[in-house]
Amino acid sequence: KPIVEMLIPSTLDDTLAPPGRHVASLFCQQFAPRLPDGQSWDDVREKVADLIIDTVTAHAPNFKRSIIARQIHSPLDLERKFGLIGGDIFHGRMSLDQLWAARPVLGHGNHRMPVKGLYLCGSGAHPGGGVTGAPGHNAAKAILSDRLYGFARA
Repeated sequence: KPIVEMLIPSTLDDTLAPPGRHVASLFCQQFAPRLPDGQSWDDVREKVADLIIDTVTAHAPNFKRSIIARQIHSPLDLERKFGLIGGDIFHGRMSLDQLWAARPVLGHGNHRMPVKGLYLCGSGAHPGGGVTGAPGHNAAKAILSDRLYGFARA
């Protein structure tokens, strides 16, 4: 059974759904971007979405019956729609060889890229993926530091 992260943002912002209704986001990050035996996400996306919904329904029995519409983003959909290679929202593995000074690669963990004045501030930068804003914050500090000293380091 998949691990499901569920958010219901309409509990905090009632403009996201009509009165008495809610919007739920179900996120599973452990699905493989490439499927075995030549299967395509286009062929299994609905079945996998049903599995995710059934997993939540096992813990919240009325969940499935309350759904009036759904939007599915498989790893392939994320690649097509947002350019996330393999549907990887973290822009690279969150493994030891891709963390701290090694993110995105050794020698460029300080947010400064090899092109003068170019800074990396997305999920591919330290400290990595997620919606924390930390990579952008760190890149902004590097930019301000470089401007303070009158040069953009490469």
